[in-house]
Amino acid sequence: MNQIDAVIGGDIKEMFAKQPNTIYEVRVVDQIYSKKVNIFFEWRKIGKATRSQQIAQFDSTYTEQIPEIIKKIRKEKETGLTVRTNIYGRL
Repeated sequence: MNQIDAVIGGDIKEMFAKQPNTIYEVRVVDQIYSKKVNIFFEWRKIGKATRSQQIAQFDSTYTEQIPEIIKKIRKEKETGLTVRTNIYGRL
């Protein structure tokens, strides 16, 4: 989990700028065919298009840890970010 902690503690906190009228989210995507787990940081100003930037990519060994990754991101007290994912049936 050291790589995940580095992403949460470093990349997400750096990108979370707390701009007014801006919505921030983190998206965790399990790509089942390429066997990768991607983490994207997304933000949008109200009335504008969503911008997305990939901040991490992990191999398939992290697939089972996705629920733990999501919990860690949600527990981050300084950000309180919304986390979205495509693995609804497995949470």
